[in-house]
Amino acid sequence: MSFVLHQEADVTVVAIRPWGLDVESRDGNRGLIDNTKDPAWPSGDRSAVVGSVLHIVVIDDQRDPARLSALDVDLEIARELRAADGR
Repeated sequence: MSFVLHQEADVTVVAIRPWGLDVESRDGNRGLIDNTKDPAWPSGDRSAVVGSVLHIVVIDDQRDPARLSALDVDLEIARELRAADGR
């Protein structure tokens, strides 16, 4: 199953890049959390984050890799949008 817009999921950080975090879902789907969508960025050495599980929301499912966010505000917006759509 690929990422779907406004979907929430748990992902594992697989790599750190200067522009954000490469992550992977349990299904093997790859995504990117831009550094502006990571609440802990920049907190110094991020290498300890590799292997960590983050709760995310899909903010752009049309890009490859999908763009994701770990910000609480984006999670809340997605929940409101899903509720308005009856999902």
